[in-house]
Amino acid sequence: MQIRTKTTIGVVAIGVITAIVGIVNKNKFVHVNEMPKSNIHVVILSGHGSIQDGKYQTQGKQSPTWEDGLKIYEGYSCKLLALDLSKKLNENHIDNTIINNYNTDLSLIDRANKINELFKVNKKIVGISLHHNAQPTNNADYTDFEGLKGFTSTSTGGATGIEVFTSVGKTESDNIADNYILPAMKRNMPNLHFRNNGKAKEQNFYILSKTKSPHILIEWLFMTTYTDCLIIADDYYRGAYVNSIVEGYILYNKSLN
Repeated sequence: MQIRTKTTIGVVAIGVITAIVGIVNKNKFVHVNEMPKSNIHVVILSGHGSIQDGKYQTQGKQSPTWEDGLKIYEGYSCKLLALDLSKKLNENHIDNTIINNYNTDLSLIDRANKINELFKVNKKIVGISLHHNAQPTNNADYTDFEGLKGFTSTSTGGATGIEVFTSVGKTESDNIADNYILPAMKRNMPNLHFRNNGKAKEQNFYILSKTKSPHILIEWLFMTTYTDCLIIADDYYRGAYVNSIVEGYILYNKSLN
């Protein structure tokens, strides 16, 4: 005869609950006093507008439609990356805000102004802009049904790789890029090509020169090269890319303790 005790029933009940809800992550869901301190507030900009009402919101900024149907819209791809980045930063208790958290495009002036307004009241602001790269396609070996051109591989002239940009002159953005973000990306994506000898490149881009807080801009692979587009669309590499940025900011945040 089997004797059922309250203890046995309790263990069974806990087992059933665990099977339903999975493993409880007690590191995320604790009292705010027990959470790690966020010494930074990451402002995220996703490059260009996304898709709304079935229409891409930014002229250009897209790959051709390749023979297998693959097509990268820069704004749509980077919007998904920004959302994933924000989620993972939140899970690691790093404060963050997506500046253009809607599908329509935002002008460079508006992007910079919004960041500067936030920086007036929060000096912990550090910025990041997410983009995909492109090259001139006059000599490309592929043309799609809309007349958009691209290179089928690097062997046919297509550019490849990752570039990280900072503002001109020595700023805190150089420290963030060269000592935290780029090393994390190299650890997590070692088989990808890093341009500029794997170091941040200074550039007078509007978002870098007109924002008052430290800001970096990442060009993650080339939309104009089919083999890069395959990586852009790959869930594993998209996850590795976002995780690299999160890892970099976690280490940078700890350095400020």
